[in-house]
Amino acid sequence: MFWLDLIPAGTFIPPHLAASTFASLALTSWFHLSNPAHIMVVMFASMPLAWVGAKIEGLARERQRRHYNRLLNWARKPSDPNVPGSIILRSIFTMFAASWALFLVTILVFQQVFSFIFSSFSTLFLALNIQWPHLWIAATLGGVMALRVKRAYAILAVGIGFVLFFSILPVFAWQS
Repeated sequence: MFWLDLIPAGTFIPPHLAASTFASLALTSWFHLSNPAHIMVVMFASMPLAWVGAKIEGLARERQRRHYNRLLNWARKPSDPNVPGSIILRSIFTMFAASWALFLVTILVFQQVFSFIFSSFSTLFLALNIQWPHLWIAATLGGVMALRVKRAYAILAVGIGFVLFFSILPVFAWQS
């Protein structure tokens, strides 16, 4: 498995796209959403989970540096054959626990926030006239959020801002 460090796969392959996808699916199922406008709100709110997951992975890599020194010392003088296995097991458990804790807290917060939003502003989202092709395009953007390229984040944020501005503008224009 150490050969994976020789190629920059984590830089180009989004490792945490599943977090935003699972959050979108869980919230869509929880609220029994079938209207694309409501699903769009859930998808856009869930997209930053891919970015947060990538940040958690970066923090975990930084924390694992001390275990690298322990592994090097063991490789020079192997005293206990269980050292590499315990390092790997601790790393897997820590990453699993941190990812699921973040996911659980986020889902619980989103559930409360969306309960309020959908009960208070449901008609606003229906007036946006979002269709299923819009959701397919938005779903592909979640992978961009997991990339570790700051320029991609900026371009995505500006694009989302433009889409939201020009989507919401007609809703308010006919009300005045």
